[in-house]
Amino acid sequence: MTMIAGAPGIGKSLTVKRFCDQLCGEGVYIQAARGEGTVWNFAHSLANLWGYSKPTFSCVSEARDRFADYIPAGSILFVDEAQYLNQRNRKNGQVGEAFEWLRATAETGGFKLVFCGDMSLVPVIESMPQLQSRMLRPVIVAKVSRGDVAAMVVNTAFHNEAAIDALHAVARMKGGLRNVENVTRIAQLFAGGGDPGLDHLKAAIVDMKLSPRGMK
Repeated sequence: MTMIAGAPGIGKSLTVKRFCDQLCGEGVYIQAARGEGTVWNFAHSLANLWGYSKPTFSCVSEARDRFADYIPAGSILFVDEAQYLNQRNRKNGQVGEAFEWLRATAETGGFKLVFCGDMSLVPVIESMPQLQSRMLRPVIVAKVSRGDVAAMVVNTAFHNEAAIDALHAVARMKGGLRNVENVTRIAQLFAGGGDPGLDHLKAAIVDMKLSPRGMK
């Protein structure tokens, strides 16, 4: 079991999905959603991955056994946006039961488990000793590096020191690498059919209201 946590927009979901695809059937990917993080709701979402639109179980313990059979031993279940599993059960008042249910299901089925989410996932995991003690080499990426930005714009008109500096500044803001995608796309529109320059890039940053303090 491990955890991947990071700021929004740094590419966690894309990276996890690509890695899951490379596992050639030995990886199962599911994305949690706000308001659907109780054990019962999340189990139904999992069932949908196998084409079951209606419950194939009558209780959460039965669901655990069912998914232990569905997910092959030795494979990896990736739970994206896992911070949404930290939901209160209105019936019993317990919070975050889905984490423990997934741990027990993984141990029953012999498969591996990856929780991926934003930075709010870190204190959630740390507050659950039964999860924290089982975490192997958790990864926490709190901000976008300049190298990440440079890699995104390689072989483009933005692959120069000044442009990368400007893009790294907006990447450190809320939105992360999504800001880089949006700003470079708008800069290309501003350039018309030509190559976008630094002026087009700065105009796009202003247009997106992402101008860092002190930017000239």
